[in-house]
Amino acid sequence: MSVKLNPKSIFLTFLFIIVLLVIANLVGVYARFYLHFPHIKSFIRLVDVDTEMNIPTLYSSFAMFVASSLLALVGYMHRVRKESSFPWFGLAFIFIFLSIDESSEFHEMLVGPVRETLHTSGVFYFAWVIPYGILAIVLGIAYFRFLLNLPRNMLGLYVLSGVVFLSGSLGLELLGGVIAQKSGTDSFIYAMSYTCEETLEMLGIALLIYTTSRYIVQVFPGTKLEFVESK
Repeated sequence: MSVKLNPKSIFLTFLFIIVLLVIANLVGVYARFYLHFPHIKSFIRLVDVDTEMNIPTLYSSFAMFVASSLLALVGYMHRVRKESSFPWFGLAFIFIFLSIDESSEFHEMLVGPVRETLHTSGVFYFAWVIPYGILAIVLGIAYFRFLLNLPRNMLGLYVLSGVVFLSGSLGLELLGGVIAQKSGTDSFIYAMSYTCEETLEMLGIALLIYTTSRYIVQVFPGTKLEFVESK
């Protein structure tokens, strides 16, 4: 069996799932603050985008795995052509790490130690943004030339996906730190903040998947994913 990549269909599928997840989360936020039904907390935990080990977390981890797999596929195809492939495999590694991080809460484990060591507050209330932010800057510098060598239409899409993702994962996380410290993590305004944050993260990954799929179609025309039964 072979499957031909259709970037538009792939993106629309992920976008549809994101819309459903955001709507479910908003219903959960409304129920949390305005309804008092028995067992409502179980539903809220299941759909809350700020809670780990639930449906949104499973989706985000899966989406990052898909992004990593596509990036690795690009690296492999460039290697077959005897072209530069290391940057693509590097990106694949980054997103498989983020996929694991999403489900294991590794970045959350850094909050306490970093906060206590650096005595952070305000925008750095969620102190994990400091090491991850530094890492993002280093990677941005390291990949600057790589990005400039991409086809112009791909360059814009990759930059857009990165900006959208980082605006949520780091940008709104900084704002969320201020809100959390002033109003608490149980406040309605904080719930709206993390909803916007997680939505941008999911959109950024969906754009990355779309862009990488489109890159494969453009640079490696006729590419199909084939599944062959082993003998």
